[in-house]
Amino acid sequence: MQRRFSWSALWLMAVALPVWAQHTGHANSLVGLRAGPSEEYRRVGEVQPGGTLQVYGCLDSGAWCDVRSPEARGWLPAASIVLAHGALNQVVPKLTFSLDAYWDTHYRGREWTVESERAYWRDHTPGDSLPLELLAPGGGVTADGVQSLARRAKAETRAETERTQRERAVIDRAALNRIDADRRDDKIHRCERSGSQDDTVQSCISQARSDYEQSVRQRCENSRNQDDALPRCID
Repeated sequence: MQRRFSWSALWLMAVALPVWAQHTGHANSLVGLRAGPSEEYRRVGEVQPGGTLQVYGCLDSGAWCDVRSPEARGWLPAASIVLAHGALNQVVPKLTFSLDAYWDTHYRGREWTVESERAYWRDHTPGDSLPLELLAPGGGVTADGVQSLARRAKAETRAETERTQRERAVIDRAALNRIDADRRDDKIHRCERSGSQDDTVQSCISQARSDYEQSVRQRCENSRNQDDALPRCID
């Protein structure tokens, strides 16, 4: 009986530990929830004043804490957290921040958790500001050759805009080609119904086809002159 009680007690302790590791609190002001323990990390949510929080722990420095709000999991400045029981720096466990493990657990699948984004943050020391050249609003490049966040964002936006424009150009060109094809077919039908001599009818049909091909070719050449990256449009 005593052994059975001991095992039961151990099992209950194991189940209860995750609960003990959490502390209920609330936000004392409007504050942004971050993907890491620094203002520079991406904003993943917002906590309203009085918003309920589950606090899992804080950095050794005590400056930032890992929490869950009704909206998301993330990091808040310790100064914005009030525990329901006890002082924050005395009762919550101390944590370290591992970017890959944390993002994989809580943000997997979000577009900003790809490797290219992680590379900027993996070596970032929580609580320290990123190098100014990394955050530069212009075309700054760090000492190790990494583009600034602003420059990379501009490059990605420009590439996406150019891709969209190319796709739209292809769609528009195809639509205009279909209109010209309908005109060609209508003209051919008129040629065939004209009652003229065979040579005249064939000449009329040939002219209709020639006009169509010339129109398509000219449209294609104009598109290529504007953007060399467009796919080939004349077979």
